[in-house]
Amino acid sequence: MSDMSRASKLEELDRVFVEMARYFISQWLEEEEEISPKQFILLRVLHERQRSTVSELATVLKQSNSATTIALNRLVKAGYIDRIRDENDRRVVWVTLSEKAVPLIERLLARRHALLDKLLVHLSDEELEQFTGFLLKMRQSLK
Repeated sequence: MSDMSRASKLEELDRVFVEMARYFISQWLEEEEEISPKQFILLRVLHERQRSTVSELATVLKQSNSATTIALNRLVKAGYIDRIRDENDRRVVWVTLSEKAVPLIERLLARRHALLDKLLVHLSDEELEQFTGFLLKMRQSLK
């Protein structure tokens, strides 16, 4: 593949990624005015981990402790996050989803999965497996 051909393919891929991301966000989260995409990611991490410290979350989210704390403060104010002091070490503060957040995150995850299914409906099982493999390979570049 020549450089121009690769460059044009990368440009096409970039356009498709942007178009797909815009569609995905508009269909999935923008009608859900309660939280932003970044807040969803934070809530999703907590949903998967059950509880975490601010520094653990910051590491997973690849952002500073202070940026994570600011995001958490907004979610605490909205009633989606609880902070709980560790009983054995009062210096440790655990962050968990509140009872209010659990149905929200589960509803958003279900909507997200339904949208993914809609977007990928034209792929065969084999193509879906290949596509997932390609994305996993691409993800290795993030490390």
